[in-house]
Amino acid sequence: MGGFYAIAFFVNGVITPFFPVLLEVKGLGGEQIAFVLATPQVMRMFTMPVVSGLSDRARDRRHVMAGVIGLTLGFSVLFGAAHGDIAVIAVGSILLVLSYCVGPLADSFAMIMDRHGLGEYGKMRLWGSVSFILGNIVGGYAMEHSGSTAVYLLMLFGFAIAALSTVAIPPAPPATTRASAAALTVLRKPAFLAVLLGHAVNQAGHAALYSFGTLLWRANGFSDFTIGIFWAIGVIAEIILFALAGRMFRVVSPLKLMAGGAAIGCLRWLLFSMDLPLLPTLVLQVMHSGSFALAHIGLMRFLREVVPTERAASAQGTFVIFNGLAMALGTALAGRLVPTLGSDTYVVMAIFPILGLIILTAAGGGARRLPAHDAPSNVTAVESLVPPGEDAGAPAR
Repeated sequence: MGGFYAIAFFVNGVITPFFPVLLEVKGLGGEQIAFVLATPQVMRMFTMPVVSGLSDRARDRRHVMAGVIGLTLGFSVLFGAAHGDIAVIAVGSILLVLSYCVGPLADSFAMIMDRHGLGEYGKMRLWGSVSFILGNIVGGYAMEHSGSTAVYLLMLFGFAIAALSTVAIPPAPPATTRASAAALTVLRKPAFLAVLLGHAVNQAGHAALYSFGTLLWRANGFSDFTIGIFWAIGVIAEIILFALAGRMFRVVSPLKLMAGGAAIGCLRWLLFSMDLPLLPTLVLQVMHSGSFALAHIGLMRFLREVVPTERAASAQGTFVIFNGLAMALGTALAGRLVPTLGSDTYVVMAIFPILGLIILTAAGGGARRLPAHDAPSNVTAVESLVPPGEDAGAPAR
């Protein structure tokens, strides 16, 4: 599973920074490129639930993953042949929509394995982050030395290898117990939806950094090389936390992990508004391990505990809806504020983790009453965090 993450996320590391360049080479202007990049953020709220539903109903979930990546490869080929603004916009948008489905599906596979004691989610997921950085480096080298054609060919190669690598995904183990009707309806529980909403609102605080971080750093006098180091440090910190998560946070409840991520995020955005020099900024990027990775691990563990295997992918699809709405709101707000407020926009971004923390706190009582799946009946969802093979009756902190 870690190998699949590595192969599939490599191509993400190529297209994330360089797909806008390919669109520009195809003749699109700035507003058109922005439209192509923004469309998947909205469309994934509709496409991901469909794809995840197919995955939950499929006899072999890997076939759905192979189909999604295969379609992405097909539209990548069409992208190379597309001419005219309308064709390029349509094909490019569909390509990105499909590619954005891969990560949530992979997470659902990994969490099924985690639930059955076949591996720790963090140690599987970290290989995706490692290969994402590698994709940045290889794609940048290809662009600098061989131009956009080399990047396009690298994208085709990445999707082709990713499609082939789906055969390496371990098959989903059979459920240890048959899911009850109540367990299968957990995705409609208000407490469950509130936790997903709280986490999504917290993560929306990253919108200004993701969309305008490079521009704001440039305005503060940092070189492009230094800015590249900033981004790399954030991902490296994320990788380290994923690697240590199983050992460090084994007995911490998912809601506390998400709340901790929100608290770190609030502090991070407030400090970002101060236009700090090099070393403090590096420290703030290390805090990405808290504002993103810590909260993400909390969400994954929450889903592992309360969602049965039969609805694992659908739970990811539900979260994508909340996350897409929250991130779209954060990005739109940042886009309006950055031209006038500059780095002070981060002060406004700090409101998102505060709101997320309030929602998570309000949802805590209901979330604690959600029954834990594949756990003793007297263990509640947010308390059932003891790994397989250990004393499941031990109380969690």
